[in-house]
Amino acid sequence: MKYGFLAAGVLALCLLTACDDGRDAPFSRGYAAYQQGDFAAAHAAWKPLADKGDARAQFNLGVLYAEGRGVSRDMASAMRLWRLAADQGHMRARHNLALALISGETGIQDYASAREQLKIIADAGYANAQYSLGKLLSEGLGGPKDEAMAIAYIEQAAGQGFPKALYNLGKLYRDGDGVAQNEEKAAALFAEAAKHGHLRAQQRMAFRLAEGRGVARDDVQALKWALIAANQGAADSVLLVENLRQRMTEEQIEGAEAAARAFVPE
Repeated sequence: MKYGFLAAGVLALCLLTACDDGRDAPFSRGYAAYQQGDFAAAHAAWKPLADKGDARAQFNLGVLYAEGRGVSRDMASAMRLWRLAADQGHMRARHNLALALISGETGIQDYASAREQLKIIADAGYANAQYSLGKLLSEGLGGPKDEAMAIAYIEQAAGQGFPKALYNLGKLYRDGDGVAQNEEKAAALFAEAAKHGHLRAQQRMAFRLAEGRGVARDDVQALKWALIAANQGAADSVLLVENLRQRMTEEQIEGAEAAARAFVPE
């Protein structure tokens, strides 16, 4: 079972809403500043909160250091802040910390420690960590290889609608890798991932619907997904769009185009 290497490149800033009574104003000022591109102001707003133990501020301040926004890029500081937030139960902070350990941001890849960090939040139900831990288990990184447990974690993440997990689980059923081969189940998982905005799943659904592979043939839906993927730069989907148009009626094409324009990821 191959998933490729993990990377710590995506360190997302969490979206939060201010409290109605105004007590969240300092944190919200920092977030507003970040949104406006004033990263120095965001740092100034969050640092006092982080110093007082606010886990959200520690997490976001860590993101600033990881991205080098408003400060010099400093992964050691980012990881220190994420550890502080993780110790207070902040799941995203612990996940970012694990990814940083995997990528070797401080010079050493520590898969074993990353695996420990991920298991804490995976077992607490955090889908992203379930998926990441599944990848480590499948490749035997940081500990024994365990494909059965890897699939179990991937299935847990997929059950929560995590797009990457849905897509990868679909590949397992397509290939019969660790599970009984099942084209219909693979197609259903790809379809769910596609609805959540996963580009590769959208590409696969376009071809499956065009061919009737694991799902009933449907040129309108095939063209819809092909258009959505092609608009994101998927070259093979561009060719599929042209091939589908040649065998479809104008009414079918218009329906597919309208559906593609109306698509919003779930």
